[in-house]
Amino acid sequence: MLHLEERPRAFAAIIKDNLILMVREETDRKSFWTLPGGGLENAESFEEAVIREVREEVNLDVKVIKYLFSRNYELGIEKCYLVEPTNNKPPTLGYDPELPMDNQNLKEVRGTR
Repeated sequence: MLHLEERPRAFAAIIKDNLILMVREETDRKSFWTLPGGGLENAESFEEAVIREVREEVNLDVKVIKYLFSRNYELGIEKCYLVEPTNNKPPTLGYDPELPMDNQNLKEVRGTR
């Protein structure tokens, strides 16, 4: 039986003009919309991870407003935070640094209802 390593995650709720910012990911098996976020690195806190992940995936600098909720997922715990951009820069599609630039899963970013 394959044992997966535990990996805590942090993800962000970014709400503007009654829209929540989402990213579309595509893998070999599926395509789905999700909140920007990902796994913690090294000794990162959940708050540090969510700020870094938003910068990587949607090119926004944000500050954490408040913790929203936690839940368990297959690799451990994930925490969601309400975050707010620190300027009026529009979100743009970023990248996943764990994947090669010519094989990215992130395909689209947009606000949705």
